[in-house]
Amino acid sequence: APGIAMGYRMQVTETLNEGLKRGYAITVTAAELDAKVNEKLVESQPEIEMKGFRKGKVPMALLKKQFGQRMIGEAMQEAIDGAMNTHFEDSGDRPAMQPDVQMTNDDWKEGDDVEVN
Repeated sequence: APGIAMGYRMQVTETLNEGLKRGYAITVTAAELDAKVNEKLVESQPEIEMKGFRKGKVPMALLKKQFGQRMIGEAMQEAIDGAMNTHFEDSGDRPAMQPDVQMTNDDWKEGDDVEVN
């Protein structure tokens, strides 16, 4: 069901507040990321055709195996963008330029929380 992951509030922590500069650390938990990936798979399921299955009838487990990796990057980006946008709306801060977002856990693997700043 689309919209399931929308209830999540990612953790956004201000790490720098110096003049006009701001720094933030954002944590997207593995559960949040997984929910977002599942949401994207559910959204695209009706459109996917795979040999041996009628259009839209490919089992979710197979979709996840086939497209999960590709969806993770997309879901990660959306989750981080969403967390930043929500934070800016809530705080009233407006970035003067596009935030430079870097992943801090370089050894990240599926199932880990995602940490960026």
